[in-house]
Amino acid sequence: MRYVLLALLGLVAGAWVGFEFRGEPVPEDPIRVIVTELKTQAVIEHERHIAVWYRACPEVTGVNPLMFVAWPAKLSYELPLDDVAITRNGTILSVRTAALRVDEPTVPTDTLDYVSTEPILNLVNEAELVSSEMKKASSVARYLSAYYLKRDETLYEDMTEQLRALIQRIGSAVDAGITQVDVDIPRPDPKLPPVPALELCDGTLAAVNGLAFAKNESGHVVPVAFQTKMLESGAGVAKPAAAAVIYGVEEETRKKQ
Repeated sequence: MRYVLLALLGLVAGAWVGFEFRGEPVPEDPIRVIVTELKTQAVIEHERHIAVWYRACPEVTGVNPLMFVAWPAKLSYELPLDDVAITRNGTILSVRTAALRVDEPTVPTDTLDYVSTEPILNLVNEAELVSSEMKKASSVARYLSAYYLKRDETLYEDMTEQLRALIQRIGSAVDAGITQVDVDIPRPDPKLPPVPALELCDGTLAAVNGLAFAKNESGHVVPVAFQTKMLESGAGVAKPAAAAVIYGVEEETRKKQ
């Protein structure tokens, strides 16, 4: 009985000593919390709404028709957050991510508009001409997706601001000492694919949101560089946003009436 009492007293004493001398819980590392939350988010998505229009003069048997073609599209990009590296220097966080990814663009073929002349001296099936132009729309949208990824500064600026705002929201909840977030998104310089083979009329241009991106030069379709960022002086072109209005169809229709 004596040994049982001694054992019980030993257990009680050990429990009391452990309770009195237990340390404070180790605080969670704010960087680890932020990285975990970012991985939970997985990606940041961004979209560009564009409108493309051009004049096509396809080769047919007889007199070539003239077509005015216009269609909208949505270009989509992703910033993956599953491989984010964060370092801290005082109150400043430095964040480096993986490169942006390009998603397959969305081209709603049911909203393609066109106006076509109808020469008497040809053997043309207008439905086939329209179907041919619709098939080219996806390749044109892919080309423009790659172009914006390579040349559009505002795309990276928007992604940077979205990620910075997200990290600041998470950081303010776990560590009020974070005052600045610097984001570095890699900017690879891939080679642009060839401009799609549109059958543009002689001396005409293909435009996206009013900016020429291709032209017919001596019977060959060649790319045209265009600016997507506002100039410091205020001149220039605003970044692509919201669904663009398609101009020109009504004007072409009026000319034919």
